[in-house]
Amino acid sequence: MAPTDSPLKRLVSTFIEDFASWLLRSDVQAAHPLNVELPAETQVADQVFHVTRQDGYELILHIEFQGRRTQQPMRWRMLEYMTRLAAIHRLDLYSVVLYVGQGAGVNDTGKHQVNGPGGIATLSWQYEVIRLWQMPAENLLALDRPALLALVGQTRIAQPEVVLPAVVTRLRREPDPEIRGRLITSLLALIPEEEMIHMVEELLEDDGLLLDTPYLRRIREEGRQEGRQEGRQEGRQEGRQEGRQEERLELNRRHILQALEFRFTISEADRLILIQQLEALTDDASLERLFTAAMQSPSIEPFYEALRQELAI
Repeated sequence: MAPTDSPLKRLVSTFIEDFASWLLRSDVQAAHPLNVELPAETQVADQVFHVTRQDGYELILHIEFQGRRTQQPMRWRMLEYMTRLAAIHRLDLYSVVLYVGQGAGVNDTGKHQVNGPGGIATLSWQYEVIRLWQMPAENLLALDRPALLALVGQTRIAQPEVVLPAVVTRLRREPDPEIRGRLITSLLALIPEEEMIHMVEELLEDDGLLLDTPYLRRIREEGRQEGRQEGRQEGRQEGRQEGRQEERLELNRRHILQALEFRFTISEADRLILIQQLEALTDDASLERLFTAAMQSPSIEPFYEALRQELAI
């Protein structure tokens, strides 16, 4: 599985109306996920949605994410997916392959056929091909859909010093703090180049929008060192130091929750239990270790095991 696979799926699932409108080139009234497991020999598609356009037209939107490598040629995989989806849902079908990574899908036209005698096509199928790595970043900016801006790191960015500030400025205008946080997290998760990640971090650091980035622990540690130095220099009172410590702990707990909610599906009941358990931890080291577990665990279970160990210390 490509490292971008989970962030891409989470981003599309969370903002499916925006993505459906973009891919279908039409305003969408509603969209909801469908079962991705296909019968017979089990096949699992990346994402499948039932979409209703503003004019009432209903269809199945099928999205696949593909990097540079695939065991089976994409055209044959898509043929299997599309025939099964068509037979299951009996609705019009629109399939899209989003290619990520330099060179991915360079030879895929999205139009394929099997010929019979005399070169006559006996079977043909087609799907939309979008090579994000070939798409100019400015094209996403022009769409003015905040959810799509999170893809910008996978596009062709000729002038990052111009494009990235424009993206961050647009995301800052998102009024819902939870949505804004998810979009910024997705943006950073989908940027492959460290230099560009640093650029975005610097743009976000001043206004408190920096969330669960790979460099968050380093930044927090630098902040703690600076805070201790300032405290010694200015002779701050112990009560104020304790107040800052509690603020740091609360920020660390919030970052852990944000990382888990971005990567996994967590029920409201489990979320409340997690909040209570994290509040029982009152040292930076434990929360730092849990943040690492939240970002690196392949599933939620290893994180819970790490949490149990921290609570037992």
